[in-house]
Amino acid sequence: AAGGQEEEDQQPLLLIEQLKRLRSLRVRTASGTLARNSPGDDFIIANRQGVFCVFTNCVQGDPHERWVERVATRYGVASGSTDASGESLAQAATRVPDSAPRLEPGEVIITVAVCNSLGHKDQEFDVLASQSLAELRDALYFASDWMFDGPTRIKSACFFIDGIFYSDTRDPTAIDYSTEIIEFMKQSKMGDRLRRDSSLTMDVRLCDLERIPLGERCVYVHQGDIEHSIYFTQARLANAEHDCPFVEAYPILTFMRRHQKRRCYVCWQNFAIWIVLDSHRCPHNPSFWCAQCFRHFHQDADGNFLCPVDYKVFPYLHDDV
Repeated sequence: AAGGQEEEDQQPLLLIEQLKRLRSLRVRTASGTLARNSPGDDFIIANRQGVFCVFTNCVQGDPHERWVERVATRYGVASGSTDASGESLAQAATRVPDSAPRLEPGEVIITVAVCNSLGHKDQEFDVLASQSLAELRDALYFASDWMFDGPTRIKSACFFIDGIFYSDTRDPTAIDYSTEIIEFMKQSKMGDRLRRDSSLTMDVRLCDLERIPLGERCVYVHQGDIEHSIYFTQARLANAEHDCPFVEAYPILTFMRRHQKRRCYVCWQNFAIWIVLDSHRCPHNPSFWCAQCFRHFHQDADGNFLCPVDYKVFPYLHDDV
């Protein structure tokens, strides 16, 4: 017995790489097998949505209170912060004339979270159940809709909610993205997720949906192939003490992540507002320019572009990821 104990004590210690290899060999799940057989970091890169990230909220204060103050100011009523005046949100709303449309009794407010391609929350809204999907779509903000040639495709988009596509058909030139996606899903293993072979319009109100898929992943598709995860996270009755009672305020933006904005590649002081592609005069492709540096480098005193104009110029808002 003493000899056996001595042999166990003399076993060499394993390196951390050897321990990881032994643990991976014991994994029997499909994802573990995929990670073990991956030639590189492809598996980790493809599953980055598992990383938990929290971004700073750009929405300051109480957005419902701010909307009450905004409506009161528009109607010419003296307004001020409810914290400073000591009155509740319901008391502050009574100063607004009755001509301002108000929420119906028993109105339901639904909270909608919008995530980027990595699964991180980008935006969050309080939407009325009596509002349509088109009104929700108009409230969404993405830099890709306004950068490069995004404005040429901004009229087309669709939601995928609870197995049904809802396409934006308000503009006659809009493209119905769901047509090809439905055909693809039928020919793949995702056909069982479809509950309808054709899309509906975004005129459907949230309260008219067969059910609100709380906590389930829905999808918003725009710009041809850009997908965002949509989650209905909460549904509650409107409370006059905490919720803005005016219809025009909704959808109310309650969360917007703080995005990163690049500085000018020339002066490194001002924030960039232009992005230049495929210019042989620039050492970087793409390159980012502030208004002053762009004017001095690419334009003459009269504002004409200097030759050769072998580049493309697009407005730059911020990084979208």
